Amino acid sequence: MRPLSPADPPVIGPYRPLAELGRGGMGRVLLCSGPDGRLVAVKLVHARLLGAPGYRDRFRAEVAATRAVSGAYTAPVIGADPDAPMPWLASVYVPAPSLGEAVSATGPLPEAAVRRLAAGLAAALRDIHRAGLAHRDLTPRNVLLAADGPKVIDFGIASAGGSSAEATGTPAFMAPEQAEGGPPTAAGDVFALGSVLVLACTGHGPFDGPGAMQTLYNVVHAEPRLDGVPAALRPIVTACLAKEPGDRPSPDRLLALIGQVTATARPWSPAVHRLIDDRQADLARLLSGTRPTVVEPARAPRRRRLPAAGAALTAAALLGLAVWAPWPGQARTSTPKPAASAASATPSPPPSWTLRGHTSWVMAVAFSPDGKTLVTASDDATARRWDVATHSQIGAPDRHPDGVASLAISRDGTALFTGGDDGYLRIFPMSGKGESSGLNLDNGSVGAMALAPKHGNLLAMETGGRLQLFPLAGKDKPPEAARVPSGNVTELAFSPDSRILAVGTTGTDRDLDSGNTKGVVELWDLVAKRHVTPDLTGYNGWIEGVAFSPDGHLLAAVGGDMVRLWDVTGHQPVGAPIRCRASCRSVAFSPDGKRLAYSDGPDARLLTTADRKQSGPTLTGHTGGITSLAFSPDGTLLATGSYDDTARIWQLTP
Repeated sequence: MRPLSPADPPVIGPYRPLAELGRGGMGRVLLCSGPDGRLVAVKLVHARLLGAPGYRDRFRAEVAATRAVSGAYTAPVIGADPDAPMPWLASVYVPAPSLGEAVSATGPLPEAAVRRLAAGLAAALRDIHRAGLAHRDLTPRNVLLAADGPKVIDFGIASAGGSSAEATGTPAFMAPEQAEGGPPTAAGDVFALGSVLVLACTGHGPFDGPGAMQTLYNVVHAEPRLDGVPAALRPIVTACLAKEPGDRPSPDRLLALIGQVTATARPWSPAVHRLIDDRQADLARLLSGTRPTVVEPARAPRRRRLPAAGAALTAAALLGLAVWAPWPGQARTSTPKPAASAASATPSPPPSWTLRGHTSWVMAVAFSPDGKTLVTASDDATARRWDVATHSQIGAPDRHPDGVASLAISRDGTALFTGGDDGYLRIFPMSGKGESSGLNLDNGSVGAMALAPKHGNLLAMETGGRLQLFPLAGKDKPPEAARVPSGNVTELAFSPDSRILAVGTTGTDRDLDSGNTKGVVELWDLVAKRHVTPDLTGYNGWIEGVAFSPDGHLLAAVGGDMVRLWDVTGHQPVGAPIRCRASCRSVAFSPDGKRLAYSDGPDARLLTTADRKQSGPTLTGHTGGITSLAFSPDGTLLATGSYDDTARIWQLTP
């Protein structure tokens, strides 16, 4: 759960917001309390979706249909207002981990628990289908393991009465007919149910491949991988995974195949029930007003959507940009470990200045080329400019309709590029004077962003987990962009000569939905137009940060609880991994390449690149995990952004 921003509405219909539960391609979900004290999950639709022709009419029809769904295994809809300025829908709140989170944290479920899960999901689909709906996205993250049994969430929205073009889904849990472009159907939900059961039994999906395209091919053409599925459950799973929709059982027939399930007061393993207890404890702390000292939220997996190329081209024409069309294609909480390079006792941290003004997480920081200005981007929907000498804010904030996740500053220091959860790339004048321009990418939130350092007119962005490259107007001709079919993208960095693009990812599709992510760094040669192999692997979480050394010989990448240095030419690790005490989320080289900074939970550490030993004291003072790092151009300052809603500027010792 994330704290609310002052920009959040004080009330939504009859409900009072308490915290943010999550966000995705459709909108945000807030935990709210009703007039009677009941807790509900309220989904707010993204403003950018409201301009789609007929969207409100479809949303209104879907709300009416979902109200008809009731049953023990769904979180029922209890209120909605499709005609509000920002349409919303409220459903019963279930404080429980998702199936994906539970399998990632505790391993596959026992056979008896999977049978109980199968019966609950079949009953939920029966109730959903009777209302004339198809779920269309039955995945491990949309199945909650509540204390009294499974609960299916997010059913119906944007499916009833919608077109097949609007159908989204996760490749590993998509039915063959939907993978080939067909609309979501009730039979497709049954296929997804079979895939979900395989993951519950084994920790992997039945059609997992090394990438989204191979997974989709396997869904359509390959036989399911069922090793690890108990023999007693294989007939049930096999029936669900029939390639032809007409060969799959209906939910009622599926319940008959499953048979009688033994009643129990605790349906899951003790480890899963401990997770449920943890969620209840988090809820109790929120309602009592208690807040943990250090905020280390788990990063939510990005949902993968097919790029809306037409919308991007149309919007790009308004900005005068040439658009390169891309191919379609949490960090896990780790047990704290001693940092390999950290001294057991270090001196006091150097002087620092705290920059206050943001009202939510500071997600990105960057110095201007002359080092006089620091820019910060925040989940409070603003980017702010700060005078480095006086540590004071310059002018009014640059605003987005939704949270700002990434930023880049042009090579000449005149333009600020920002990406937000609203799906827009915005370009603001660094002077603070004049109007901004905007590009609606229509492909999910804009996360990572990198500007080619040599040419300064090639912008790489992660949008909805996909990579997009934008050649901007300029005198220097950027390298002709190769087609980069990367999916599950999390972080980006250009080499100093702008030839190599490092692409951090969550790893394979089979791991994304289970939460068992093992990040990978891909290297792409944009001049030779090829994927430079092998990939850089060995992480225990998805890639949170990548950075090239100033000479381009080294690449630093962080993921899970480790930092790794790589020889770019030989694709070999340089030394052993550097272990963090908490999650590593950012990394940066000093301008002279002699030092490397990385985040370690709420702290920042600096290493001497030559010997990988800690340089100077640990930088302590943030009360929330550090999200981002940036050196000043002369290397004398380090800026940090944090989940504690502040940024800091640190004066470094030589």
